Amino acid sequence: MFRISIVLISLAVFTLILSCGAEVPAGPEEIAERMFEAAQARDYDKMYTFMAPEMQDEISEAALAEIEIVSYSIGEIEYSEDSTEVELEYSITIKEIMSGETDTDDDDMDLELDSNGEWIIVDM
Repeated sequence: MFRISIVLISLAVFTLILSCGAEVPAGPEEIAERMFEAAQARDYDKMYTFMAPEMQDEISEAALAEIEIVSYSIGEIEYSEDSTEVELEYSITIKEIMSGETDTDDDDMDLELDSNGEWIIVDM
């Protein structure tokens, strides 16, 4: 009886340690989702945190200020053979603020694992 109690207590402590441990790194779909949410909220500083520096340089905040993201959806995700690169399909509907015109675009983005083992957007 004593041994069973020790085993159960040990198992409970182990489970507690695992549940309080470090967060599991976000997957590519979650990174894309977070980036779109930040862009939709016009939180460009946060949006840029999900992008490689080269990607950040390609996106103008002035151009972003002229549009509104109406909606977006994430489609298929294709991993490379070594699972360090991903091509993620997405659809986005954008409204031009001045004209009120909307346009829906189906495209893809590329993500790679960085040196910290986290997914980062490298191309859109």
